[in-house]
Amino acid sequence: MIETAGAFVLSYLKYGDTSLILKCFTEQFGYKTFLLKGAFSSTKNKKHHYLFYLNEVEISFYQKRNEALELVKNISQGQIFETLHSNVFKSSILTFLAEILNQSLKNGEAKDVPLYNFLKNSLTAFDKKSEYFSDFHLYFLLEFSKYLGFFPLEENFSLPYFNLQEGIFSLRSKNTSNEENAVLWNKLLQYDFAKPCNCFTSAQRKQMLDEMLNYYEFHQTNFRKPLSLEVLKVVFS
Repeated sequence: MIETAGAFVLSYLKYGDTSLILKCFTEQFGYKTFLLKGAFSSTKNKKHHYLFYLNEVEISFYQKRNEALELVKNISQGQIFETLHSNVFKSSILTFLAEILNQSLKNGEAKDVPLYNFLKNSLTAFDKKSEYFSDFHLYFLLEFSKYLGFFPLEENFSLPYFNLQEGIFSLRSKNTSNEENAVLWNKLLQYDFAKPCNCFTSAQRKQMLDEMLNYYEFHQTNFRKPLSLEVLKVVFS
């Protein structure tokens, strides 16, 4: 049976001389792994031209039960983002986020339209911003944690520490951040990405990024820090 779905590209790996293995999050089928044959063919419509991290594409594929790889029949551009893949700062953020999405979503293949809409709406807002977008990855990871089931409890902001394991502000105990990091959590939880301002200074951004990744490590089994992390830090240094 041939199915068609919108999809966000999470990763791609060359397979043989002309093919690619794609990992995508689709609107109708959740996380999927595809085989794209002829990606590097000599025709003018080279299929790999659509493959950018978190680019939205439309994929038609042969759906087969209990198959690890599903064969792509056709791939075309979905929504066109004007700045995400041409701006070095934004593309660095996308590479980083795609790595996290790939490892966070791979164990759940169920359809999740609200999550797909969150990805699309967030990336659309990111695309439209010409400035004040340096904290997008932190804002995104915080909002994404809602769909993974470990969004922090927004209460007791006056308490001086943030408990990474419990996701709450608390008195000092095991697994709490220092007071400075608790202040950063407080700022991020109240941050509105739509406003014309950044949430953090450069130094605070690096500090909060490490804190957020530690938070993900507490809440996801076998979570690995992305390989693109150091590149992201250099780009925003």
